[in-house]
Amino acid sequence: MNVLVFEFITGGGLRHESLPPGLAAEGELMLRALLQDLLEVPGVRPLILRDDRLDWEHLPCGVMVTPVAAADDFDRIWRDAIARSDAVWPIAPETGGVLERLCRQVEHTATALLTSPAHAVAVAASKLATTQALERHHLAVVPTRLCMARPEPAPDAMVIKPDDGAGCEGARLVRAGREFTPGPGRWVIQPMLEGDSLSLSALFSHGRARLLSCNRQHVDNTGDGFVLRGCTVDALDDPDGLWQTLASGVAAALPELWGYAGVDLIRTADGPVILEVNPRLTTSYAGLKAATGENPAAMTIELLRTGRLPAPRTRKGTPVVLKLEHPYAH
Repeated sequence: MNVLVFEFITGGGLRHESLPPGLAAEGELMLRALLQDLLEVPGVRPLILRDDRLDWEHLPCGVMVTPVAAADDFDRIWRDAIARSDAVWPIAPETGGVLERLCRQVEHTATALLTSPAHAVAVAASKLATTQALERHHLAVVPTRLCMARPEPAPDAMVIKPDDGAGCEGARLVRAGREFTPGPGRWVIQPMLEGDSLSLSALFSHGRARLLSCNRQHVDNTGDGFVLRGCTVDALDDPDGLWQTLASGVAAALPELWGYAGVDLIRTADGPVILEVNPRLTTSYAGLKAATGENPAAMTIELLRTGRLPAPRTRKGTPVVLKLEHPYAH
């Protein structure tokens, strides 16, 4: 079974642009972890596209690599790679509809898609649409509304961010009393809540979820922005089933989520509130196997083959700290 893993940032999707350091670091971390996990699945052979500005020597052995140069016809290389594959696992930011477009292109072929379908990505990619869907299922969410085009003062500390942004990219902190004007495109505004930045890693299938881990995110406030420095995977146990219940609630609210997805949340003094849903691999994926002893890529392949989510994990894991320390100079 040939599995094409296409990580957009490092796979040539930005071959005519400078690589964004934060997203490139996260992409590289997820890519290498997923490739290593896939290589442990009997009968699976991973294929990737690779921006030729990046090195190859640290990639796992046994991966078929197709380089992408600035002068290449990327669309042709992408189509040819899909045609050589039995399944495609895209990893891309939601920004600008990139992930949705990649999923839709795969869906137009006979090749299996190892992530949520394009229409589910379209909903989860919008922070406002996601919040509205979760609220309809009575889940606690961070209040979210669209920013007006005209300048307006912030009554309290607020965060404004692109409606379809990925990670911390583009998010800005606006202090109380300061005026702010959103940039081009759709922007949303949310209150700056006090609490722990957490995330859930889970597998989803047709309205059901299986929790993989609850993670602590290490986010720094840098002036008026935010930077993800890393995360601690499987940092919090789930003895009373709180995190599994929350993942199941997200699955019921967004029943077309499939495969791995992440849920960002804030644990406030009044309980956890959901910030957003990421319908793709997240940084935490890179530490899952080491922390839990489970291979989420193998679970996803099995989910594709059988339609069944794995049984709940019974043993306690060992938290793994991931640091984003991969500078890109190009």
